[in-house]
Amino acid sequence: MEIELIPAKVWYSSIHNFCRKNKKINEWRKIKKKIIEKEGNYCWICGKEDSRLETYEFWEYDDKEHIQKLKAIHHLCSTCHKIKHIGYWCYTSYGRQILKKLRLTKDYLIDHFCKVNSCSIKDFKIHEREAFKIYRKRSKYKWKQYFGKYEYIKEKIK
Repeated sequence: MEIELIPAKVWYSSIHNFCRKNKKINEWRKIKKKIIEKEGNYCWICGKEDSRLETYEFWEYDDKEHIQKLKAIHHLCSTCHKIKHIGYWCYTSYGRQILKKLRLTKDYLIDHFCKVNSCSIKDFKIHEREAFKIYRKRSKYKWKQYFGKYEYIKEKIK
């Protein structure tokens, strides 16, 4: 598992939000249904069985051309999803408030990360620092997005 912080200039720019904004939520439901059929009700990262999985878009970045390309969509358990977006959950007041209401802590997320990755808290802290370093660098640029195999959704809207 890795922390993957989305560059600030493409926050909320996801297939889900694209479908929602363009009244194509049925396209999103089809994507989710295919993921469940393929992967079952298991977290793609930790393997936890859960009937309330959350969808996560995995992106790759061309840091020279500033292109963000969707490489996959998988279902994650709530904990793995929060770790992916740890910047939001642990470093914004709103995220921390929600964590508190859920009776979760950053330490709980760190423990899960360490368990999944068979690593130490020190390893987590090194990884987190590096993720934020990359985030700060990438957030300086405007990114072009490419939805990979889901690019057809944009074509349906034109």
